[in-house]
Amino acid sequence: MSLTSPNRGYPLERIEGNDGSMATWVGTFDLIAEALGDLRDTAQRVMDLPGVGDAITRVRGDAQAIASPLRETISEAELLASVLSTYADAFSASAVPANRLIEDIEGAHASWVSAQHEAEQAGLAALWSSRSGPEADADAANEDAREAMSAADGAQQVVDELWHTWEALYSSWDEAYDRAMSSLVSGVATVLTNDERFLLDQLLAADGPAAVLKLWNDNPALRGALAEQYPDIIGNLDGIPFDVRAEVNFRRLTELYSRLETLAEPLKSDVAALWDEVDPSRGGKLISFDLNGSEQTTAAIWYGPFDASNVSTLVPGMLSKVDKIGEFGKSARDLIDNTDDAAIAWFGYDSPEVPEEPSMIRAQNGAPALRSFLLSLDAQAGDRTINVIAHSYGSTTAALAIGSSPEGLGVDRFITVGSAGLPDDEAILDNLQSPEAPRIYATLSDNDFWAPIGKLTGWGHHTDPSGLDGVTTFESDGGVDADGRPLLPTPGHSAHTGVNFPGQSAPGGYLLAGSESFYNVRQIVLVGEPGTESGGEGSAKGYWERVAEGLSSSGGYGFGY
Repeated sequence: MSLTSPNRGYPLERIEGNDGSMATWVGTFDLIAEALGDLRDTAQRVMDLPGVGDAITRVRGDAQAIASPLRETISEAELLASVLSTYADAFSASAVPANRLIEDIEGAHASWVSAQHEAEQAGLAALWSSRSGPEADADAANEDAREAMSAADGAQQVVDELWHTWEALYSSWDEAYDRAMSSLVSGVATVLTNDERFLLDQLLAADGPAAVLKLWNDNPALRGALAEQYPDIIGNLDGIPFDVRAEVNFRRLTELYSRLETLAEPLKSDVAALWDEVDPSRGGKLISFDLNGSEQTTAAIWYGPFDASNVSTLVPGMLSKVDKIGEFGKSARDLIDNTDDAAIAWFGYDSPEVPEEPSMIRAQNGAPALRSFLLSLDAQAGDRTINVIAHSYGSTTAALAIGSSPEGLGVDRFITVGSAGLPDDEAILDNLQSPEAPRIYATLSDNDFWAPIGKLTGWGHHTDPSGLDGVTTFESDGGVDADGRPLLPTPGHSAHTGVNFPGQSAPGGYLLAGSESFYNVRQIVLVGEPGTESGGEGSAKGYWERVAEGLSSSGGYGFGY
């Protein structure tokens, strides 16, 4: 079976090499360097012999002739040993486990293809039965289809996880190979000292962001080498101080931007979008930037001071790719305008495509990353207030992360806008409603056609956040601000632009400045309470209210405004 990885296009092939043989050669080069060093020392002693005369002069000259080229030869042997040693470590850590996964991936891929075929057949059978068969047969066929689709989803999750692991290992090996070749060409080996390597191992094995932060703070003399030689790790490791991550990631982004025209899509658009946000006029700091750990580029941008006492993390929903991070960056900047607060556009997970939205898979995959990030924020927070603002499927992912602990990961306020439904898991819901949990806020525009559909059709995220104990709901259907100025209604499901259906257009959005929703979100962040009253001045009837009253603007059951 000839396969390529679905996200990075790597060929599924064995990485050739023998770490045992490499270790032998490392030892050989070390012995050569040591022997040549002894010869050089001997030649140096001969050059230092006392006395005068032609014989002594000739001996000294011969010793000089031997010692001079030895220095270069010794350096080459030491370089070969150090580069090969570093590469051998990377081969053992990445290539060997990648090779072991090949057979598992091939088997899982075959099972997934088979499960997909069975799901398609079951779906066709259910469709046929619903049109032509008795109701009982249709119900049974639908149940078979659901089971077959669930089995296909499970098979896909297995193969996706295997591909994710294999791609990360392959990428790590590939980067180590490139570093080794670069070191040989330049004659400079990027080798860590034992203490630096030990710290790197400790950081990677640390039990959470707080432990990472302590290790980093306790070892100031070793940090520079790690940041220089492993920027992809240090720039994305939760617990490393955000200013350090921003500096490291900016260097990585600058190098990519310098060759922007040579990059392939979608990376080219991702890099261009991130470059726009770190422009001094926008003031973004790139606190995470992962090209290889996920199916799509993931990133997070910090706006405002790193020592802010009030920090908000914005989590996007379905179809959120890094090339559109600027929209959430604009919301983040508007949120903290004329304050000393900070806000983060967090695009740290693979957001679902439209067919994936009903499933919990993307939330289950993304929640651990958000959990780790929030724990990192809490570890470096001191006495600051932490807010999470999540749109659509982002609220599903955020709830799964925040609800993983009764203490809510240090989050103080959890604000959902246009939620696609919170997880139905009882333990998650219990944690979200525990005494130590963050205060929860929710809004759903009466013009939002898709969020209610998402909750109804989702598999495992039917829970409406407004139904949880103690939740504060707020308006997004138009109103006036504290000064009596009109606020826009949210005309559909979008966070920023667009409405419910192709061809429609209207200003507004859940997180667009000037909308009632965003005004209330900002007031919650600033003072803990929404700024407008339910049904207050300026509120307008939305789509669902008109449908409920039989007053749809299209005459009963249309979708017009």
